[in-house]
Amino acid sequence: MAGTLRELSPSKKEGSRRWEMRVFVGRDPDKTLKNAVGRVIKQGPPIYRSRVFVGGKRAASRALEGFVKEVRESEAKSVVGTTATVGKLLDEWLRNLERLGKAQSTLETYRTHVEKHIRPGLGSIRLDRLETHDVDSYLAQLDEKGLAPRTIKLDFSILSAALAQGVDWGWIRGNPAKRARLKSPGPAVDLALTSDQLRALYQAALAEDPDMAVTIALAAVTGCRRGELAGLRWEDLDVSRTSLRVQRAWVPGVGGQHLNETTKTGKGRTVFVGADGVALLQRYREAKRVQLGREPQGWLLSYDGGVTEMRCKSMTEYVSRLANKLGVPAHFHTLRHWAATELVHQGVDLPTAAAQLGHSTGVMADVYLHTSDERGSAAGNLIAAVVGKAIDAESSQRQ
Repeated sequence: MAGTLRELSPSKKEGSRRWEMRVFVGRDPDKTLKNAVGRVIKQGPPIYRSRVFVGGKRAASRALEGFVKEVRESEAKSVVGTTATVGKLLDEWLRNLERLGKAQSTLETYRTHVEKHIRPGLGSIRLDRLETHDVDSYLAQLDEKGLAPRTIKLDFSILSAALAQGVDWGWIRGNPAKRARLKSPGPAVDLALTSDQLRALYQAALAEDPDMAVTIALAAVTGCRRGELAGLRWEDLDVSRTSLRVQRAWVPGVGGQHLNETTKTGKGRTVFVGADGVALLQRYREAKRVQLGREPQGWLLSYDGGVTEMRCKSMTEYVSRLANKLGVPAHFHTLRHWAATELVHQGVDLPTAAAQLGHSTGVMADVYLHTSDERGSAAGNLIAAVVGKAIDAESSQRQ
């Protein structure tokens, strides 16, 4: 580790001369170019530590020696990657996220990806030996396993975030995932649920599990997430306004589910369910009153009249099992997509529809809106009729 001395502002006064002390510490790994097999074809720019010293040249030379020693010791302490592995970094990164108050459900998702994919693929590699080629090879392995593009993207995001934290901690000098590339995803195939399929799901559930039937119907009416539905209480229903106040959510986790006193977006919202939605809930309440011999109180969706909330995983598992049985291409979250699409299809403006579901208009447009051949045909007929009238008008004018 070498150091250089350069006078910044020549002065006749020996004691007031200013010097720049520079110490070379290496080359920028994020800007180093490598070929497909990991061989360096172009070095990144040099990285220096610098400091200004005021005094005579002899004193500046002694200060430079001390600065070189200081930088050398600092670099030795910072390069923990000489012994730490990717697995060790992932453990510390997750522990730090927990300390910072990351949502429990998010932490559990991250841990699942770490244990199922990242640790087996890269966990044993020392940080100072991890290269971009290793990350690209790992992503290729995930592709070969047939994992969904969204799963691979989340996996890569977790790895990249952990490595970025390692850079901030000084465990590794650069982020090898920074120049890694994900495979371009193909066109998304996400079939829209039809009204007939929704009816089939509801009727089949009504025959075997009326509580789940109401859950399915309410999910379609409100477009709420499953945790938000489980978090509804009877006092959230405002009959006069035909609305529900969505302000809390149950979140699945290890050993059960826990209650968040807010929604995923961090704020509550009012969801209007209309007269039919209120009627659905009033019929449900009356059925529970007859079944239990008392007025339901507490959790709105509940097998025991409000004492115990509905389990989020039970909702998901039931709808998936029922949809598979009926041959309907749907899962629980499909009901949310259906609600978003139908709101806009029925003429509701995008901002209002987005507010109903608790999303931004951008996310609504990109993720939650779907179409179908029937709607495409109707749209084609509409525009063709307009063009037809224009053409007829032109013909009339020429004649």
